[in-house]
Amino acid sequence: MLRNIVDIIVVILGVHTLLKFAFFFVLPYDRRRTALDQAYGNKPTATRTADIVLLTMAIVLAALLWYHGIEATSFLGGLWIGGTLIQLYFHRFHEPIDDKHAPPPAVSPIKMMSYAIQANPSRAWREMLVFAILVICSLVLIISRF
Repeated sequence: MLRNIVDIIVVILGVHTLLKFAFFFVLPYDRRRTALDQAYGNKPTATRTADIVLLTMAIVLAALLWYHGIEATSFLGGLWIGGTLIQLYFHRFHEPIDDKHAPPPAVSPIKMMSYAIQANPSRAWREMLVFAILVICSLVLIISRF
């Protein structure tokens, strides 16, 4: 029973991940920029509450996975892959953005990065593709067990 619940949660999170990537390429820049401007306003951060919720979800999911029974090597390998992909993803946005795409004040490092990503999300296409392939392969393996 717990195995099925954890599988369903992970499948939902995997589908959410793929949909989130799709929106980067489906939604036009103007819509993404408007959403950024509304979320940030004149603040240096837009995700304080979401970050707390996501960290809590990550802790709960990790606990469920450990309780459910994981293979430690695969789990640690997955953590390394995920951490490395996100590091490489951020490294793709090393070029300064022009004034047209720059965020309004107050500018923090994360706000600048958010605006740089929205201005040209395809810079990290390799990292996004690898991540999407890994998510799809995992979803196929999980769903095939049902």
